Amino acid sequence: MRNYLLTIVLSVAALFVGGCDAINFIAYVFAPSAPTKTVEAEFDGLKDQTVAVVVFADPEIQLDYNMAQLELTDAIGAQLKRCVSNVTVVDARRVLRYQAENPGWDVMPPEKLCDVFKSGYVMLISLLDFSTREPGSIHLARGRITAEVSVYKAGQSSCDGENPVWRTGPITTVFPTESPLGIPTRDEWTLRIRTERIFADKLVRKFYKHEVPKEPQ
Repeated sequence: MRNYLLTIVLSVAALFVGGCDAINFIAYVFAPSAPTKTVEAEFDGLKDQTVAVVVFADPEIQLDYNMAQLELTDAIGAQLKRCVSNVTVVDARRVLRYQAENPGWDVMPPEKLCDVFKSGYVMLISLLDFSTREPGSIHLARGRITAEVSVYKAGQSSCDGENPVWRTGPITTVFPTESPLGIPTRDEWTLRIRTERIFADKLVRKFYKHEVPKEPQ
């Protein structure tokens, strides 16, 4: 009965649209959903846990983009809270303050940072590339982030960070991708934020089960 009434309402609405637009409207509403497939989490241990997101950037990146660590830490933390069940993320400003006050933080075993931040896990993002400039051009822009990511667990000893509970090879994000030669430089902040959010989404998808479009066979 409900589906019957819905059909009537949509048909009446289509009359106001008229012509080919009406046909397109009806086709859009009743078109079958695009097929999807379920992708399991690569590591699902962050649920119900406290996580500290820590971004390492070399001095050159920090000099050129002094807000990169804070913005990326914020973006990843926000995406974790949005997508991973009952996760608690250590405040990004607390993490950045500790990094600033302890210049040797990056030489200590990463899992020891769990004690510093009273967290069950530390997610260490090591930036390999961070840029908003199109290579070879001073007038064109494109966001680029490449990073290696490792997750360390509290109480689990490692040797120079070589014993994470999860690690991935380089993750790369480029934005925008549709422009072969970059885009005119207008608002670098917006470009940087968009690139960071896309990177955060790509990374955090590795920690929860999600749906993706199914490739045609």
